[in-house]
Amino acid sequence: METEKSNNEETKTNSEVQSTMVEMGEVNHCSRPSTTVENKPSGFLVTLIHFIKGNIGCGMLAMGQAFRLGGLCLTLCILLYVWLICVYNMHILTTLSKKVQNRLQSKRAQSFGDTVENAFKMSDKWIFRIISNSIRKIVLYNILITQIGLCSVYILFISETLQELLKQYTCEMDRHFVLLLTMPLIMVCACLRKLRFIAPLSTLANFALVTGVITIMYYSCSDLALDNRRLSYDKLSELPTMFGIIMFSFEGIGLVLPLFAEIKNDKRFTSCFGVLNFGMVAVMMLNVSLGMTGYMKWGDDVESSLTKNLPYDSKLTQFVILMMILGIACSYALQFYPAAIIIYSHLENNHGPFNRPALWDYGIRISVCLITYLAASTVPHLDLFMSLVGSVTCVALTMIFPALSNLAFRSKDKGSAICTTADMVTILTAVIGSVTGIYANSTAIYNKFTENHSNG
Repeated sequence: METEKSNNEETKTNSEVQSTMVEMGEVNHCSRPSTTVENKPSGFLVTLIHFIKGNIGCGMLAMGQAFRLGGLCLTLCILLYVWLICVYNMHILTTLSKKVQNRLQSKRAQSFGDTVENAFKMSDKWIFRIISNSIRKIVLYNILITQIGLCSVYILFISETLQELLKQYTCEMDRHFVLLLTMPLIMVCACLRKLRFIAPLSTLANFALVTGVITIMYYSCSDLALDNRRLSYDKLSELPTMFGIIMFSFEGIGLVLPLFAEIKNDKRFTSCFGVLNFGMVAVMMLNVSLGMTGYMKWGDDVESSLTKNLPYDSKLTQFVILMMILGIACSYALQFYPAAIIIYSHLENNHGPFNRPALWDYGIRISVCLITYLAASTVPHLDLFMSLVGSVTCVALTMIFPALSNLAFRSKDKGSAICTTADMVTILTAVIGSVTGIYANSTAIYNKFTENHSNG
């Protein structure tokens, strides 16, 4: 496919593309059976930086809302519990990918879909082998929905933040009009077909995010006060939303295998003080520090994004907010790219080859971009949208698929009862969190929609 060929060529020639591909997780595997390790091997520090920046984003900025919904104590415990499961499953994925690769005697690094599919195919249990041919598509569709959900969340973040910023200079503007204002910028980002154009945007996005985090920490750490009422939760019905936000903030499992394949010494990735453990500790510390200080600082007034709690009358804050809007717009291009590749590849395989591939590609990109805008316009609540995406696809990618793959493959390895119990607990947690999260968030979104419609 033309898009894949240009993808491979740019990956070889542009050093920044490596980080771009890493951030997109499965993107370089989605449209082909497996991934050949073609990039120059990465060192420990470079891989660690890519891992950390691929695991932080809008979910981290919503952690203050998560602590408000669950209280300081319970949210911290659930955050630690989910973090442990995520780290465990990331180790499971890397181990399984290596075992599958060795058993196939292949020189190609296994992607997420490869690992899950082959683990099912190699199982001694017939139930796993029966669905092995379908599981790759299920994984792929989950990745696609996740990427589209992420893009919709980014649009919501940009529009809500821009709406707050415009209040400082003009009268209050309708959110639908603000969405239209952002459409030209986002449409341009969505139509970037070449990775060499997208890669420099990654640098801007990283700089903007770091600047924003520093600014938020500066304001949230001043005049902190611990109120005993903030230690516990108020409503039991809000806990599933909190769980979904936490799951959304850890939606980085798709980049584990690409990074694992590209590091010079893979033992430095999975060792006790390797990239995976060290990076996840850093991500956990960022989530905890931003969430706890944000909730302790602003209490029940904490917003769905901590940027909305900043003093917008300050010129410095306004500059930082503009930088973060541009940074998130750049991140939109990075997250949108794999969704466009997946859809284009699927259509070409079933209805191609196309006479005018570029025209089809642009048409697909514009259509998918409009879908993300439609989703953002339909569900105008950042925290609920993030929690819904986290409860559906993030739970599946982070918990269900790795645990099921481990159970399927372990029948060959005669694994211990402890590992089997851990996988079963993971699946049980995922099912409970997903079912309650979908119900709670869907109900909350419906109630908000009904309330807005009646008031309007």
